[in-house]
Amino acid sequence: MAIELTIRANTTTSVTIGNYTSQHTLRKVYQTLKGDKQSDIPFMVWLLENPQSFLPFPGKIDLCRHDYLHILLGRGFSLEDESFIVGFTMGNDIKSKSLHCVVFKFISQYLYPPNYRFTKQHFPLLDLGFLYGRKVKVKNINNLNFSLYEDTAISEMRKELGIDIDDLILISKLEGFLQA
Repeated sequence: MAIELTIRANTTTSVTIGNYTSQHTLRKVYQTLKGDKQSDIPFMVWLLENPQSFLPFPGKIDLCRHDYLHILLGRGFSLEDESFIVGFTMGNDIKSKSLHCVVFKFISQYLYPPNYRFTKQHFPLLDLGFLYGRKVKVKNINNLNFSLYEDTAISEMRKELGIDIDDLILISKLEGFLQA
């Protein structure tokens, strides 16, 4: 799943997620996702990232909300995308401190299962996500009742939350430089 910048004739900017645009509803795009099922999530990941855990980090988020953020932030499901999303949720949570990010990096690099493990190459993306989560005007999006917005256009929801399409495009370009 990739982000594609599209300039329409009326010069409005849109982000394409797979075969969908930001004019589609959150529900419509979510129904097409092929991410992990809750039962597929390894215990260590669940322990640190799920709100039902007894030991989650700030930014903890259930799988459905996590997938909604993939849509809103125009991200796929690669480890690079996951590191950005985790960084975003941590950075957007008002309880999160930079120390949480440092500890999470260590744990995700050495204790996560191999298919979920972040490497030093993923950390700049996690940091970018963390900083962008701090910047977005609405805080604690990880606790948002997304069911109220499922029939809202992705572009409208981004606007309400303060997720700027130009920021997402800039972040995407910056990632290209970081990975080059």
